[in-house]
Amino acid sequence: MESGQSLFRSGAAALVGVLALSLSGCSSTQTVDEQESVQSTIAAAPSWSINHEAFREMGYRWDWSGFPPLQKNAELTHAKAFHDVVITLGSGATLSVMDTQTGKIKWSKQVDRPVTRFFEPVRFGETLYVASETNLYEINLKNGNTLDEDRLGTIVTTPPAILGNIAIFGTSMGELFGFQMDQDFKLWSYKFDGPINTRPVELDDEYVAAISDGGDIRTIRAKSAESGAVMRIAGGSVTDMLTDGIALYVASTDQSAYSFSIEDGFRFWRQRSSAPLRIQPVLHDGVFYVTMDDTGLAAMDAETGKVLWNNKEVMGWPVGLRKGNELIVWTGYELVSLDNDRGDILSRVSLPYASGVRTDMFENGNLYVVADDGRIAKFSPR
Repeated sequence: MESGQSLFRSGAAALVGVLALSLSGCSSTQTVDEQESVQSTIAAAPSWSINHEAFREMGYRWDWSGFPPLQKNAELTHAKAFHDVVITLGSGATLSVMDTQTGKIKWSKQVDRPVTRFFEPVRFGETLYVASETNLYEINLKNGNTLDEDRLGTIVTTPPAILGNIAIFGTSMGELFGFQMDQDFKLWSYKFDGPINTRPVELDDEYVAAISDGGDIRTIRAKSAESGAVMRIAGGSVTDMLTDGIALYVASTDQSAYSFSIEDGFRFWRQRSSAPLRIQPVLHDGVFYVTMDDTGLAAMDAETGKVLWNNKEVMGWPVGLRKGNELIVWTGYELVSLDNDRGDILSRVSLPYASGVRTDMFENGNLYVVADDGRIAKFSPR
C-alpha cells in the first residue's frame, strides 16, 4: 500500500508560482478563457532543463509539462496523481485538477480565503474531501462544484480518514473524532494521551488506526468509537502509518520501525535505528521499504522484519517499480533506479529543480515530477 503522504523535499525553497491567477469568489471554477490563458502562459514560460537521455536510460520518456494555477506569490503545497487526473493544492487555497493525458487544466478554483491552511486532499470515488483546520469541503471531481461545506466545530491537525459517511480527524488536544458528513455533526470523540498530527489510516471497512505524538496507538471502530487493539511505543510518527490488512507498520521518532497485529496489537517485529525515522516508508507486495540512518534504504520482509537488502548510499523512498525489478527511488534531489533483488544502483537522474515526485500507480506507473516553480512534468514508462 503506497502512502499518500505529501512527499515534497524537506527544507526546499518556497515553490513560487510564476503564474498569478485571479479567481473571483471562493467557490468559482476556472472559465474556458482562463484555461486558455493559463496554457498560453505555460507555453511562453522557459523550458525545463530536462535530461532526456538520463530519463531514457532509466526507462522513461517525457510526455508533457503543465502548470497548475497559483495565487500570486503562492507555493504548491500538495500534489496527488491518479490514472485520470493530477490534483494540486496551492498555499493560496487554489485547488486544481489536471488531465493526465494532456496536462491541461480541467478546472481550478479558490476554495477559501488565500490565507486558509489546507491539508492534502483525499479522493473517495468521484468526490474530493478537502479539509482546512476548521472546515471540510466536499467537491465534485469532474467539474469542481462544491457539494457541501461542513464546519467541524474544532481545530483539526490532520487530513481525514474517510469510511463511508464518516470523516475521522485528529487534533492537537489528543482528540480523535468521527464526523458524520451526511448529517453534519460530531458523531463521537476518543481521547489519546497527546496531540495527533499524523493522518488516521483506514484499516478496513470498519476500523481506523491513529497514533499520538507520545506513541499511543489504537484501532477504533468508525461507527461507534469502540476501541480495538491498543499498542504503546516510546514516540510518535511524522510519516503515514501503513497497513496490508493484517499488520500496522509504523516508522517512529523513537528510532524504530514496527509491525503490529491490527487484530490484537501483538508486536510482530521491531527494527531499531540510531536516529528518529522521518522519511516516509512504503509497503508493497510483502516488502516494507524504510530508510534509516544506519542502513540507508532497506527492503524488509513485511512478515518477519528480516532485512532483505539495504543500500547506505540511498536515503529516500520508493515511488515506483518498473518492469517488476527496477525500484525507482526519490531522494529529494535525484531519482535512483535500484535492482529490487539486491539494492544495487542501476541508473540516476539528477533533478536539481524538483521538489517532489508522484506516481499514479506503484507498478509500471507514470512519473510526475513537481518543479520548484510549481510546474509538473509527466514521464511515462518506455
